Amino acid sequence: MKQHLLFAVLCGYLLTGCSVSTNVTPPKPLYHASESQKVEIYNTTMKNLALSTKSDPQYQRIALDTAKNKAWFKDLSYKLWNRDITKKEFIVEGLKQYPDHQYEFEFIAEGLNLQQ
Repeated sequence: MKQHLLFAVLCGYLLTGCSVSTNVTPPKPLYHASESQKVEIYNTTMKNLALSTKSDPQYQRIALDTAKNKAWFKDLSYKLWNRDITKKEFIVEGLKQYPDHQYEFEFIAEGLNLQQ
């Protein structure tokens, strides 16, 4: 009898561990370095990612033609790189500003996630 009760309790714990959570939070920031070190690593990561876009014929440049747009993109991509937002949030926010660049935002998101 005790074995059956123990088995039932263990199954209950296992099932609660497998349940789907609707409350999704972004992953914790990856780097625990100083802010200046993080910015340096981020800049290197972005340079490498920018170089990788040249070898992809499907990638179309996102026109970041104003200082405001450049600052917006840098802030958004930094948040993804630092894991302050999720890949999905990055893509959704990017598409609000540039709706015709689904492939490019997915490419960037994937590249930033791989660099971590």
